[in-house]
Amino acid sequence: MTQQTPQQYPLAVSNSIEVEEPFKGDLLGRKNLASRLTSYLDRLKAGAVLAIDAKWGDGKTWFGKNWAKQLQEADHRVIFVDAFEQDYVDDPFILIAAEIAQALDNAQEDTHNFREKTAGVMKAILPVGTKVLFNAIGRIALGSADISEDIKDAVESANDSAADMAEKWIEDKLKNYAEEKESLKHFKDALKQMAESQPKPIVIIIDELDRCRPSFAVKLIERIKHFFDVPNVVFVLLINRKQLEEAIRGVYGQGTEASEYLGKFVNFFFQLPKQHLDKYISKKYIERYIDQVFENFHFEITQDTEQFKNRFCSLAIHFNFSLRDIERGVALFAFSLPINELIYSVLPYVIALKISKPDIYQGLIKNEIKAHEMAQSNIASLLEDNNDWFINAIYEWHTAHVSNFKEIGKNFELLKRGFYKFDIDSKGFFNFVAQKIDLPLEL
Repeated sequence: MTQQTPQQYPLAVSNSIEVEEPFKGDLLGRKNLASRLTSYLDRLKAGAVLAIDAKWGDGKTWFGKNWAKQLQEADHRVIFVDAFEQDYVDDPFILIAAEIAQALDNAQEDTHNFREKTAGVMKAILPVGTKVLFNAIGRIALGSADISEDIKDAVESANDSAADMAEKWIEDKLKNYAEEKESLKHFKDALKQMAESQPKPIVIIIDELDRCRPSFAVKLIERIKHFFDVPNVVFVLLINRKQLEEAIRGVYGQGTEASEYLGKFVNFFFQLPKQHLDKYISKKYIERYIDQVFENFHFEITQDTEQFKNRFCSLAIHFNFSLRDIERGVALFAFSLPINELIYSVLPYVIALKISKPDIYQGLIKNEIKAHEMAQSNIASLLEDNNDWFINAIYEWHTAHVSNFKEIGKNFELLKRGFYKFDIDSKGFFNFVAQKIDLPLEL
């Protein structure tokens, strides 16, 4: 295969979501991280598996897609795969090999040799005799799908008992072991030849792995190591490491040293950083991100919306919101409109509890004293850094419930005047406001 001069290759994205301008609107400084990773990745001529770890909602997908576009513009062949959308595939090997072949097709290269060797591996690793013969869907598909002659023969010759079929399949596997082993070698040789012809490492980014079926997720990382570990091919896994380790335990047992096992397949782990250098920097980045989300929802900037943003920002920092949490909060705010000025004051707190403390939120709706005690304790630390009368009023409101309204603070008295103005019972105001955002959090 003739080596090509550097050019901008098409970005293969399995879920067809493209990025026009990489890291446009980057508020968390992640473009710099991507540039550093790119510089590091360009040195990985021997190939590697990298994992970028972050909790759900911390922006892994956004980072991965923007980095993929940045890499593509830097003349890398890039493949972006949403594993969760593809975990219906029988074997992850098929998914990865098909994506590689598709990426080569996009570049108008000859992929016949690679596809041929891929078919040989599929014949070796897919348990035709046991999988297809006992799968009713496979039988139904026989008449309508374009399946191989091997599978047709296996199904059509299924005249004996299931045990006999399984035994026959095992005998054939043993007889064909040497041939299948050679097929695996030929596949890796073809992949290696293709990869080494590229001016820069091929990058395969796999997203949403921790959301897949545990068996599929674990098998995928095993397949990467066993079949795709060749020079000039780099895999990047966007994962929640804790969840992926739980998947490993789900497959191999709760006693499995999941972290150690995962380390056998991943060369390097990187943490997607959150901006927690200090309170000032954290607040600055969150304010900028909230501003951007507000722009996305086309809010009219008024004194009330500014008040909501400022209070919601303080609460987002206090409750350690992820970027996804912030998006949810603003979406709930949009859903609540139109509202009066009193609701604007109280709504940030109600939304924050709905997102971060659902148990307390539900308890406060029922006006449970235990929920007020938990909320009072939770918000106490926020008083140390926040002089907003509203935060003090909320704390005093919880205190009033805990004391059976024997302790009424001056800030709560101001809040009560607003309740009276809008004919709202001070004991039930939380429930009243919560009805404004009565929406499941599936955003």
